[in-house]
Amino acid sequence: MHRNCRFKIYPIQNLRGCAKYGEGIVLKIILIGNCFTRLMSATLAIALLLVSAGAGNAEVIYVEPGASIQAAVNNSTNGDLVIVKAGDYEENIIVNVSGITVSSEPESPDGVLIRSKDANSSVFQVKADNVTISGFNITGSGEVFSSFEAARVTNSFITRSSERLNGTSGAEAIQAYGSSESGEIFVSRWDGAGCPSAGVCLDQVKNCTVERNNIFENRYGVYLQSSENITISENNFSRDGIWFDEGCNKNMVINNSIDRGNIIIGAHGWDNIMFQNRLSNGGGISIACCGGGNLVSKNEVINCSNGIDVYDTQARTVLRDNRITNCENGIYLILVFDARVYNNTISNSSKGIYLREDCHDNELFGNRISSSNESGILLDYSTGNHIYNNYFNNTVNVKAENSEGNTWNTTKTSGENIVGGSYLGGNFWADLNGTGFSQTTEDSDSDGICDLAYNVNGSDFDYLPLAEPPSTPSVDLAVTIGTPEANKTSDVSIELGLSSLNFGTMLPGQASSPQVLNIRNTGKSDVRVTAHVGDSSDPVFSEGLYLSSLFWSDFSEVIANNTVKNVEVVLKVPANYSENGTKKGSIVFRAEKI
Repeated sequence: MHRNCRFKIYPIQNLRGCAKYGEGIVLKIILIGNCFTRLMSATLAIALLLVSAGAGNAEVIYVEPGASIQAAVNNSTNGDLVIVKAGDYEENIIVNVSGITVSSEPESPDGVLIRSKDANSSVFQVKADNVTISGFNITGSGEVFSSFEAARVTNSFITRSSERLNGTSGAEAIQAYGSSESGEIFVSRWDGAGCPSAGVCLDQVKNCTVERNNIFENRYGVYLQSSENITISENNFSRDGIWFDEGCNKNMVINNSIDRGNIIIGAHGWDNIMFQNRLSNGGGISIACCGGGNLVSKNEVINCSNGIDVYDTQARTVLRDNRITNCENGIYLILVFDARVYNNTISNSSKGIYLREDCHDNELFGNRISSSNESGILLDYSTGNHIYNNYFNNTVNVKAENSEGNTWNTTKTSGENIVGGSYLGGNFWADLNGTGFSQTTEDSDSDGICDLAYNVNGSDFDYLPLAEPPSTPSVDLAVTIGTPEANKTSDVSIELGLSSLNFGTMLPGQASSPQVLNIRNTGKSDVRVTAHVGDSSDPVFSEGLYLSSLFWSDFSEVIANNTVKNVEVVLKVPANYSENGTKKGSIVFRAEKI
């Protein structure tokens, strides 16, 4: 036994050891379960506390398989760390101690499975502030939603009314309001007191963190009730997701992966952030009524009912830089005003963007919407919106019902537009056959704006529709003169007859016409000249540049002093080259004295 340790048997049959390490630092170690691992665990505890706690009193409580996580939590105080050792546990844990962390072991972050003992209760119920739950596999709480429910009963609403249905179950909502086609009734899924069946439920708390967990097959994955400043990050969800009940504000949902589930922000939710999450095969991201100031940014949503849907917000909501693919509705807004929807990419959806039920004073710009089955943008009883600098490439770009009075362009302003033109104006109107308005209408002054206005819907016009840019931009090659540092003497000097080469418009598999580049030896000595394509050059040059019929790396020419060598330069674009746009590179000629 370590001579600086004292042990005492506690009523819960724990061993407590105390040891002093360093001036002013006291580390206490509590073992729950097998106490024969005391010495090994003590070493790990010291390392953890020196990194995370610094000076002061702190406890590390270990939970061994077969022991109680709840007992460890009950025995903790503010600032303690509860570490659960690898194994299977069956519990429902109430965390009502502020400032503690409950975590798996650092060396086995995926080795702890916690299954709900009571399927009608949450696995973790967090009822104290400043708590962290990290590194667990969490399952078995409540009836799992089918993917049909997750995809179809997310954020839905009563048509043309702001009245909400609280306390309606998903099944009741589907039965009462018809088929999955509507998706129009917002459902408050939990109407009881306390926590519902969830993997982790945070009940009226602040400043808590749920991170790096695998949460699967619960009624709810993570559920918030009247909680603020919660961080939910780097978790994997399957067949559940993230649900905020009413009045949850200033929370962050970051870098989570959700399969067959969704993210729902309940009513009266303010200033929440959803950032860089990936959702697939479920219900997307939903924001309910009566809140505002929420940000949805850089998320990826694939194969979901709605990519992002928002209902009846009261202050600015920002939806930007999201990628949405293969959803029924890419972005779906109802009774929304003063939203900013920009720089989103939406493809292969039924409707790219859907505005309905008096959406007004919203600004939509910089969005790319393509291959929509029904329409790129659909407006239903929505007027007074500002829609400009978007790229539409769909069989039907716009459908509008009772929605005249929207503005479809901004003032002509110098600046790069969404298709690379020099002016901002209206939208780019394409179709999948290459015969869209912007693809076929003349731009006689080459300012990137079509000569004619585009009739969007009845009396609504895009007065500055964007014009078709050149089908394939030119390919440029910059040329740099250089010689090895060691040989930069008066005896060695070369000059080039051109400062740049432009190979024009090319397609994969094509070879350019030869261009003649003069290399003049202006030094006193004969030199051998070789070539090198710059490391930052596009692969089209490093794979396809030829000099005097030789691949560039094989080029080697002897040039006598005071003479000129004519070199034919040819670019052969590889047949498998798949990039478009202007490509740049550089070629450096090196001269060595011989």
